[in-house]
Formats: sequence, structure tokens, C-alpha cells
Amino acid sequence: MSDLVRPLTLDAAAAKLLESIDASECDPEIMESLQREAARLSKRLRPPSPGLSMELRAYLVESGALTSERFVQTEQRVARGELREDENRTRLGTVARSYGERAAAARLGLEVDEFRMRQRAGALYSFDASGVTVYPKWQFTDQTDDGLLPHLALVLTWLLEDWHPASVEGFMTTPKDSLIYRGEWQTPTQWLLQGFDLRAIERILEGARWR
Repeated sequence: MSDLVRPLTLDAAAAKLLESIDASECDPEIMESLQREAARLSKRLRPPSPGLSMELRAYLVESGALTSERFVQTEQRVARGELREDENRTRLGTVARSYGERAAAARLGLEVDEFRMRQRAGALYSFDASGVTVYPKWQFTDQTDDGLLPHLALVLTWLLEDWHPASVEGFMTTPKDSLIYRGEWQTPTQWLLQGFDLRAIERILEGARWR
């Protein structure tokens, strides 16, 4: 396990977790959300077990107290703990690569009330991060008149409902082998900006829905 589980206090654990991500360009609302999220996620972490010596392990197996399979299960539990830390970093990173409400509204040149109307109408993608609504940056662009990806509202209706925000970000920003332009794989965001066949993205998501 990493040092993330070792601080004795929740504040120290949260601070350590925040050190693992880049928050240099976060607006105040996002910083508040990150601090809340880090505290919430750190509550799940537990101090690591000191483990068993090879001698004690051999004795327990030979005596029948524990089987080799039980040791494998224990190791898997440890692995899942490490995976949780990776998931926590991913979660915080997704929040950090977002705007708070006021920053997002300013990014689009809108008053907060008008911005909220667009959000309620499904024109933007957002998620809750410990009580703060955040708006991932991947959906914003300087290349359109309204400051958003072309056909964003329609694409949002195609996304899988149970996808984690990090999965949505990963989908939108990762090149796909079925989105090819001039011999190079394109991300869905690139594909949308270049005005290519919108249904190609729908087909990818439809395939993911049936996996």
C-alpha cells in the first residue's frame, strides 16, 4: 500500500491524497469540492496490515490453519486496496479537470441563472462532487460560437447512464480506432469539432451498451 493510508489524521490523509493530483488551474469552487472529496475518500482508507513473515506463513499453511488459497484471497484484498487508491486519484483528477458553476458560466459568457437553465435542459454535462456541481472541461471549446462541443446535448443522451464521470471523460478524450481521419485515430471531441459523421459516435456507444 502507498503512503496515502499512513497519516494518522483524516486531514493529513486528505492532504496527502490531494498531493497526488494537479490542482494548479482549479477555480475556487473546484478547490472546495476537491477538499471535500479528498476528506470523504480518505475516510475509506485503512492502515495497511504489517503482513506475515515467510516463516509464519509456512507454519500456518503446514498446520492447516490457513490454506494457500486463503493467502491468495488476502493478497487480492490488498490489491483491491491499492486499486481503491488509484480510483480515488482518478476521481479527484476528474474533478480537478472541471469548472465550478461560476467559472463555467463565465467561460460561456453567461449569467449564472441562464447557465443553470441550460444545465437543466441537458445542454451540459455535470456531476456532483461532495455537494458541488462541477462541469468537465472536455465539453468546452473556443472553436464554436456557443463555446461548447457541436451536438453536445445529443451525444449526452447517448452516454451510458451508469458511467462514472471518469469513464465519460475517458471516452470523450481517448482516440478510437473507428474514428479515423487521415490515417490517425480521433477522439470523440476531435471528431465532433471537425464535423464528421455524428452517427459514428453513436455506433461506438451502442456497442458499449451491449458488452
